Amino acid sequence: MTNEDFERRMEFSLQQQARFEENFAKQQEYNAQATARLDRVDRQIAELVGFTGVLRDALIGLTHHAERHDLEMADLIARGKETDARLNALMLVVEGHISGHQ
Repeated sequence: MTNEDFERRMEFSLQQQARFEENFAKQQEYNAQATARLDRVDRQIAELVGFTGVLRDALIGLTHHAERHDLEMADLIARGKETDARLNALMLVVEGHISGHQ
């Protein structure tokens, strides 16, 4: 191997080493950016999980409210029927009283 061949091989090796270091630095930067993105996504997922809990609690509260409303409506319907029955009885008494005095 001549001195010239040796120098070419050394230059080639140094160029390869420089490219490797450049690519390695780029990869490290990319990994740092990817890690930052993953950290941000992790925080966002945690926030969404917390928000889901809040929504679940709100939905449970609304469900209980709707159930109470249904019970109150059923009670009002029953009272309305009772009132209708009493009014019908009163109307019969009044009609009988009016019919008896004519």
